[in-house]
Amino acid sequence: MREGSLTEQQVRLGRILDFFGAPWRTVEVSKLADMETNAQEHVVFGSLKAVAAALKRTGRTNDVVQRQAAFYAYAEDDLGASQRGLQSLCGHAKLSLQEAPAGNVSLRVSRQLNDVTGPMAGLEISLPLRREDAVVVSGVAGGESRFATVISAGGASVFLRFLQNGVPVFFCASSHMVDIDQAVGSGFYDVKNHFSSVVPLVMFLKLVFPDIAWRPQELGACLIVDDPPLRQRYGFCDFGKLRDLMGRHEFTTNVAFIPWNWRRTSSAAADFFRSDSGHFSVSIHGCDHIGAEFGATSLEVLHTKARLAQARMRNHEARTGIHHDPIMIFPQGVFSSMCPEVLKRNGFLAAVNTETVPADRDAARTRIRDVWDVAIMAYGNFPIFTRRYAFHGVENFAFDLLLGKPCLIVSHHDFFKHGGALVIEFIEKLRSLNCSLHWRPLGDVLRRACRRRTYREGIEEFEMYGNELFIENPSDQLIDVQVRKRENQVDLVAGILSDGKAATWAAEGDDVVLSERIWPRSERRIQVVYREQAEARNLGRSLRFELSVAARRFLSEFRDDYLSRSRTLSAAAARLRNSVTRAS
Repeated sequence: MREGSLTEQQVRLGRILDFFGAPWRTVEVSKLADMETNAQEHVVFGSLKAVAAALKRTGRTNDVVQRQAAFYAYAEDDLGASQRGLQSLCGHAKLSLQEAPAGNVSLRVSRQLNDVTGPMAGLEISLPLRREDAVVVSGVAGGESRFATVISAGGASVFLRFLQNGVPVFFCASSHMVDIDQAVGSGFYDVKNHFSSVVPLVMFLKLVFPDIAWRPQELGACLIVDDPPLRQRYGFCDFGKLRDLMGRHEFTTNVAFIPWNWRRTSSAAADFFRSDSGHFSVSIHGCDHIGAEFGATSLEVLHTKARLAQARMRNHEARTGIHHDPIMIFPQGVFSSMCPEVLKRNGFLAAVNTETVPADRDAARTRIRDVWDVAIMAYGNFPIFTRRYAFHGVENFAFDLLLGKPCLIVSHHDFFKHGGALVIEFIEKLRSLNCSLHWRPLGDVLRRACRRRTYREGIEEFEMYGNELFIENPSDQLIDVQVRKRENQVDLVAGILSDGKAATWAAEGDDVVLSERIWPRSERRIQVVYREQAEARNLGRSLRFELSVAARRFLSEFRDDYLSRSRTLSAAAARLRNSVTRAS
């Protein structure tokens, strides 16, 4: 809803609605009451001033008001005008809209409004608010039954719900509207950078468009441990104890295995990991795990590394019987913009990474919409699923789950100090969130990670990300589904399989699409098969290079197995590092 020409806020809001799959159109405030009487129930978005004017105009026409499922109002840059609009809308002259306090503020998400807050219910965090953020200050907001504070900041309200003419109105006290086409910087995406403007809007969209907007098939979860060889113990990580913890606390662990170690798994270790494949899974962690090996921009280098990693893992599986998933976890989080397409052409299902931006920054295309998506698809239409460290904060995990992203936790062996107490503490924090997590092996999490929505009556639409997707039909009814996958190089697609059989598919713009029927209480496996990369020259590896890789691997293991677990050796190593730093 608008007054006059579209503002930048409204343009950005339109992009967000498109991202979530909510159909919309702009309507002048003066025309809202003139909408056709047979129109379906709808939701109205607008500035506080526009919503107040609309409710004043339509308040006299009950049939029009009743077609509004809800209103979402946001503050304007003019704080005084927003305050007058709020007072007029609520009929309370004592309501005050004030600038956000300086410094860190304690934000609390209501635990009583779980239907609104979703996985973020009950969260308490401390952060600085933005210049565009404001707070609602008045005893009336917390004292009247028609007002409910969804998110508070230092005792004031930043996100409110109240009734007006019997219709729920949600008010966000921030005038900031995030631009989801804005590029993201290096590192991880942090929702705390614009918490008070983004979280209320996403909560509202998830609440009012439960079927129309994209939603996850399920919320999968897995803990990922980087680097360990497959043996009983690595550093602080005792896999026997970890297996017991997984059994008691019902979670799963993926070992990001370095292919260079493929010859080093003993028979006893193979028996151990094979015997508990429901809790343990194995993925591919680079090739040699040397610095920036998948940050190269040479196609020959990337293809050589990808092929060698796959060959080593196949040899490992043949030797040990330990199954692995063709999922790449980039060493040190480094990848180039050209790497994802190389992985796609070499049979990888997906990649998982902490970093969201490629090493060749001039080719970076990662935007906020990409890190909000189930997976980043900006590079070769190959999915990069994002994962997080515990120190990113449970609020970021909760926001990912609100968006419908998988919950992937990255760790190293030192996360398992003190018998795994830190791991269990964090697992229990995730378990306490207001959502149901499905702990699975990593490959199963990614094969079920997708977006779905009601396409039209009787048809469910699914968007797949990895090269495989399991669609479950838990109902007693036959369902018709339309599956689409982003792919702007259709000539690379050799075919699409449905439960192993060739399926009929078509190209529609930058998507490949197929339609299927899924029987009650069953699931269907969809697989996109890509043409293999034409044979290219494999780059040679000198003896010096091989020796340097071996030295790096053994020294890394010595560090993790001995230095890190010994206070004396750790202190000596730290002193040595410091003296080298001072000398240089």
